[in-house]
This record gives sequence, structure tokens and C-alpha cells, in this order.
Amino acid sequence: MTFIVVLIVIVILLIGYYLMDQVDKFLESYADYENCFYVGADSKEIKEKVVLIYGNNELTKLVEAYCYSQKYIYESITDINCISTVSNYRCLFALSYNDVDNLMISSVAFKVYSIPNIIALCNNQSYLKIYNEFRFDEVLLYNDNITMLFNTIKGWLEDAAKDKSQDLI
Repeated sequence: MTFIVVLIVIVILLIGYYLMDQVDKFLESYADYENCFYVGADSKEIKEKVVLIYGNNELTKLVEAYCYSQKYIYESITDINCISTVSNYRCLFALSYNDVDNLMISSVAFKVYSIPNIIALCNNQSYLKIYNEFRFDEVLLYNDNITMLFNTIKGWLEDAAKDKSQDLI
């Protein structure tokens, strides 16, 4: 009798493992990138991204609007899991109002996804030392002057677009 109970428990565990594996595969296939970002270009250009914008605030909306008006290819995300593994990013703008999020996504983008240019927003000056240890290309210190921050970002956007257009020549 004990042997049958043990056998039934093992079978139930194996079936549970199989079902959880199938659920994971389903969720991975269902969690498409369409819900993660807004593409400033056609989906056929997904492998040629110029910039990746992280955050959801007034500053990111300005950057997205500028990219859209200049017809720059971009992605806007609010979750690190939405970084596309097939895209070729020129730079990342980590513009969240949360320093932990900006540091995390910037370091992962640089180390894991090999994004060459990282521009991060430091919201609290006491964290500036941590940002500088990562040696990002630019660390913008948050202040109430969104226009000044945006003008600095526009320069980086234009440089990224210029680099992309030179690759096509």
C-alpha cells in the first residue's frame, strides 16, 4: 500500500512539473514585446533600434515626442524585461524618477545587453557617487528645469541618430 501511495505522489509531482513547464512556455510566448514599448518606426525595423528610453514621466514623454517628430527609431519601456534581445540599440536613456531603477536598468543594459552609450538621470545628489562608479556616458542631475535636461538629451539623441546614418553609408 505504501508503495502505491509513493508511486502516486511521484506521478503527481511529475505531472505538476510538466504542467508548470507548459505554463511557463505559454507565458513566455504570450508575453510579447507589443505590450512593453512604443516603437517609433515600423515593426520590420525592430532590429535597427537607435535609442531605448526607460521611464514614464514628463521627461520621457518629451524625449518620445522629439524622437517621433524627428523620425528617430526608438523604443520606450517601463520594465527591464521588455528589452528586446534582437534589437541593436545605440544608447539607453534611463530617465525614471527612481534612482534604484535607473541604476539597475543602466548596469544591466551595459553589462548584459552591451548597449554602448548609457545616459542616466540621478534624482538625488547623494547618489551621484554611485552613478559615477558605473562610468556611464552621462549622468544628468535632476533639477526642476526639465527644459535644460531635455536639451542635453536632444544632443545625445542627435549623436545617436548621426551614428546610425553613418553606418548606412
